[in-house]
This record gives sequence, structure tokens and C-alpha cells, in this order.
Amino acid sequence: MNRHHFLLRRLHSLMGIIPIGAFLFEHLLTNSLAWLGKGAFNKQVHWLHEMHYLLVIEIVFIFLPLAFHAVYGVAIALTSKSNVQHYPYMDNWRYTLQRVTAWITIVFIVVHLLHFRFAHWLGGTMFPHTPDPFAVTQNGFLHLLMPAWLWFVIYAVGLICAVYHFCNGIVTFCITWGITVSDNSRRRMSVIAGVVGVVMLAWGGMSLYALSRPAKTAAPAAHTAQVVPQPADQAALPG
Repeated sequence: MNRHHFLLRRLHSLMGIIPIGAFLFEHLLTNSLAWLGKGAFNKQVHWLHEMHYLLVIEIVFIFLPLAFHAVYGVAIALTSKSNVQHYPYMDNWRYTLQRVTAWITIVFIVVHLLHFRFAHWLGGTMFPHTPDPFAVTQNGFLHLLMPAWLWFVIYAVGLICAVYHFCNGIVTFCITWGITVSDNSRRRMSVIAGVVGVVMLAWGGMSLYALSRPAKTAAPAAHTAQVVPQPADQAALPG
């Protein structure tokens, strides 16, 4: 690590934005479609899972970069020291929060993958092959292992930490790669990253609300009064 520190740090920074950050952005956008209803969500999920070589794409562009970013990130976190107690400046707090959110996000990603993507390992539904991803996801929030409110809290915390880690990573990425060199450019990039974070949190909140609320059951049909035919007037009857 010491010999290739410069290269590994650059690669770690790059992987955090592309492809991991890009996938997080797309993932939250797709999930936000649940707000529009089952049809929009299922249509987008089915389109994604019908892509050719999906497993290869997932391994090469998601799982391997994520594994490298997580493992090397843990190595960085174990060797870093927080100094906010002595120097409580904003940049120092951001540095510390970046490490704290990294630990929480790693745990959350493992829980999330076992909860849905690899739920079949634990006897659950094989998510990519279900005809109704919306119903399976909703069932995972409402009826699987824990109460719905606890799943909501876990996902809300994980969402906030993942989005903060990514958006603060955008700022540090631009500094590391020499994109923002002046104080003004760094402040502007911080504002841009903050706006991106608010949008992503809104998408995540929309999907959590839509997928963790109980499905509406159809109201029972009203009983209609049967019309009993009355006999014709006696004067009209024969004889």
C-alpha cells in the first residue's frame, strides 16, 4: 500500500464517483418511480433486468469496484485520525463524517443486498425473476423478519449516510484530481454537491414512503338490493 499509495488513492477516489456513485444515482432514481405506482416501478425494473449480460455488468461495474472501494476505504479509515476535538473546523468535521458514514454505509449495503438482491440465499424470493418486483419489495419492508417501522429507520439512516458519503466524495474528488483549485471553486462545488444530495435524498424518501406503506385493499362491493317482480294487477289477469 505504501509503495502504490498515490495510484491506489486515485483509483479509490475515481471508483467512488464512477461507477459506484453513478450507480447510486441511477438506483435512487429508479426506486423513486415507486412513488408513481406499481406500473412505473415494475416497468423500469423489468427493463433493467432484461439487459443482456446483466450479471457481467453487475460484477464488473458494481460489485468489484464496490469491493475495492470498501476494502481500501476500510484501510484508510483504520489509519486515519480525527482531530475535530482540537480543531473543530468544517473541513475537519466533513473528514470525520466521511469516515463515519463509510462504516455505516458498508454495513447497510450488506444488509440491503441480503434483504433483496440475494434474499434467495436466505430462503426469500429471487428478486430479478419475480413478475412483480413492487410487491416483493413492499413485502420485504412490511412482513420480512422485522416490523416495517424498523426497516424504514434502517433504510433512512443508510440512505442519509450513503448520500452524504457520495456527495462529500464529489467535493474531495474534485480537490484530489485538481478540478477545483481555488477556495471559490471549492465552495461552488460544495453547493452543487449539496443540491445533488438533496435531490437524491428526496428520491430515496419518495421510494421509502411508497414501498413501506401497506398496500391498499379493494373496498368490498356494495350489496345491491334485488328487485322482486311484483304480480300483475288483478284486473289484467285472465278469468
